[in-house]
Amino acid sequence: MLARTDSRARALVLLICATLVAGGIAARLVWWQVIEQGRLGGMALQQLAQVQKIPAQRGEIRDANGDLLATSVQVQSVYVTPPTVKDPESSAALLASVLDMPIEVVRAKLTSHSPWVWIKRRIDDQMAQRVRALALPGVGMLAEPQRSYPVVGVAAGTTIAAQVLGYVDVNGAGRYGVEQSEDALLAGQPGLVDAQQDVTGRRIADSVAQLRPPVNGANLTLTIDAGVQHLLEATMLETFKRNRAEGVTGLVMNVKTGAIVAMASFPSFDANRYASTDPQRFSNPAVSRQYEPGSVMKAFTVSAALDAGAISTTQTVVDNNNLQVGGVRIQNADRYWFPWGHGPITAAKVLQLSNNVGAAKIGLTLGGDRLYEAFRRFGFGSPTGIELAGEAAGQVWDPRSPNASGNLTTAQNSFGQGISVTAVQLAAGYAAIANGGTMVTPHVIAGWSMPDGSYHPNDLKAGERIMRQATARTVLGMLTDSVDKGIAKGGSLAGYSVAGKTGTAEIAGPVQVRGADGKLTTVYRYVPRWIDSSFIGVTPAGDPQLVTLILIHKPAVWGLYQMAERPEAVFRTFAPQMLDYLAIPPDRPTGPVASR
Repeated sequence: MLARTDSRARALVLLICATLVAGGIAARLVWWQVIEQGRLGGMALQQLAQVQKIPAQRGEIRDANGDLLATSVQVQSVYVTPPTVKDPESSAALLASVLDMPIEVVRAKLTSHSPWVWIKRRIDDQMAQRVRALALPGVGMLAEPQRSYPVVGVAAGTTIAAQVLGYVDVNGAGRYGVEQSEDALLAGQPGLVDAQQDVTGRRIADSVAQLRPPVNGANLTLTIDAGVQHLLEATMLETFKRNRAEGVTGLVMNVKTGAIVAMASFPSFDANRYASTDPQRFSNPAVSRQYEPGSVMKAFTVSAALDAGAISTTQTVVDNNNLQVGGVRIQNADRYWFPWGHGPITAAKVLQLSNNVGAAKIGLTLGGDRLYEAFRRFGFGSPTGIELAGEAAGQVWDPRSPNASGNLTTAQNSFGQGISVTAVQLAAGYAAIANGGTMVTPHVIAGWSMPDGSYHPNDLKAGERIMRQATARTVLGMLTDSVDKGIAKGGSLAGYSVAGKTGTAEIAGPVQVRGADGKLTTVYRYVPRWIDSSFIGVTPAGDPQLVTLILIHKPAVWGLYQMAERPEAVFRTFAPQMLDYLAIPPDRPTGPVASR
């Protein structure tokens, strides 16, 4: 009886255990199949889902007249799925030859542990045909957009306005110029599609669903006129070569609107071949390079002093070519011919002679605080906001700041020393003088067209008045006399009045000096024969429309800063071509044509 009782007990225990196990399994099945069904189903779909981007079409860029400057074309890119490659060695040898790549690089891609690898992106049609003819297992091609810049520049190996436009890199991102600054507008928004794939990675038929359609990018219209741009590039290239300069920059701006009509610098580059270009050429010196402007700043010093009532047009300052400020002696550029200076001179004469001592005395008469504030109102020390990547702010020192030297800073800034500016800032400042005293916003974007056909003009806020109209008119007249009667007469034009100013500034650089202990240390000092030479001219001065800046960086010089071609001479070559192209009529009578 006892054995039978134990057997029944064991059976009961086993039954209870089996029931508990079955109940647990049933509970888990209910949990996974009922309660967690939605979440697990979603996870399974995600594992099988393949979400892909559909690239949007990047917008075109055209000049002010509608001429195409940048567009996108479809090209082929080569990829590999390494697990499906049958013979990596022979395939690598064949592809390396066709794609002009090192065999070891191709071999590494074909034997990669990744399921999918780019081999070479955006190849030309001839190369694509040769890859297709190989018919290698695991190797395929996909169509991708490639940016194209169809207008060839004046210089060999360049495209027109390359530093204004920038380029688009292999990943489709804008770099430099408007391609970078307006990348979001140009690029649009890629679309998304969802497709299911089986466990082997093959797409399941009829499983493709569009999650978001692509939105194409906007088409940009620039203020740049390709005709003027071509003329400016040709002129700047010639002086770049003749002066054996390290760099040159030219720009043309509408004085009333701030629109950039042309902007060119050398060295430049071919935006279609950016990958083989020295990266230092990508930056646009007109907006990114800061430099001491020299005597072109004297016009702003005179403007500020006249507008504040610190001086009058008839008031004189005494130029003795020997102004001592803060232990530093300030002299004139013509000190070798006029060692005792020019005596009493008016503000107009200061500009005509480009007189350092006179400008410094006017600045000191105005006072450091008011001169600093005036320079800031003219936009110096702040980015202009132009739609070009990499714009620099420049530097204006408050004479009261710890980094400044009080009156010495004021005196030196008055004639353009100890201050840094950009070319576009200078042009905007002269535009304010030319247009009657209102600041403009430099810009290269005229507007843009959306994919729906709607056009949106560039909405710029009204400029701020920074000086009285009478002051601007007076200074414009003084600058006209500087060209007609002063040292800037090399910038005069037949049939047109020109208001302009020259500027020459020494460039500081690292110099090794030996200290009292005999050790060499590196300091920054002005380097002999390193100069920036510039001319800025407003045409026609009688009815101001355009301001043109010519800047030559580190030309080959001899003697007292003699050079092969001065910037005012460059202006004199370029301006008549520009005025004729734009059909801007003369504002001065020309001499009669002699009869035969």
